[in-house]
Amino acid sequence: MKGTIQLNGSLAGLAVQTVINRSATGGVGQEHTLAAAKSGTLSTRTNDTDGTLTLEAGHGITDGQILSIFWTDPTSGDPKFCYDATVGVVAGESVPFTGAAGTALPAQGSAIVADVEEELDADFDGDKLEMLLAAGNKIVGFQFVDSGDNVLDAAIRRANEPYDYVKGIDASNPLTGNPVDAVRVANGDSTAALTFKLAALYNSDA
Repeated sequence: MKGTIQLNGSLAGLAVQTVINRSATGGVGQEHTLAAAKSGTLSTRTNDTDGTLTLEAGHGITDGQILSIFWTDPTSGDPKFCYDATVGVVAGESVPFTGAAGTALPAQGSAIVADVEEELDADFDGDKLEMLLAAGNKIVGFQFVDSGDNVLDAAIRRANEPYDYVKGIDASNPLTGNPVDAVRVANGDSTAALTFKLAALYNSDA
């Protein structure tokens, strides 16, 4: 099984094209479409991990669902997110939650986007990776989790920006340790659906 990653750049007035090729014995390929997320505000900030969202009418989020929450850093303009927030008792547009992991919640009153996380079955051992590439056509947040529900790595990416690893080029493999059992994905865009793609090559006999 073969894989190729092409990089085309324009830096300091100079065009640069590179091609990376790898071969491996096994692979994983996933493509998944998620509906647009829901917009709203962080109307109550209890602490760094708990609070209440006020979401658009007809949001459809229900008790006990698991959310990722997205916002824009007011200083840098960078997208941020937290994940694995458990929804409490929903009352109309009021959606309380607890236990958000990752980045601490923004200031109370901040504009946010919230999406119910969807889980993709994607079993592979990160220690055996030759090449991995993940990206979405909208802002996307995702987590690689093991069979014990532990997060091995979590990331947020702007539209069409990659999460990638190539053995022998990248100094650090972000998915060492326990094998990946699933990938949880959430859409960070409230205006359009997200298409998320994950592809990996690994040597199963390594």
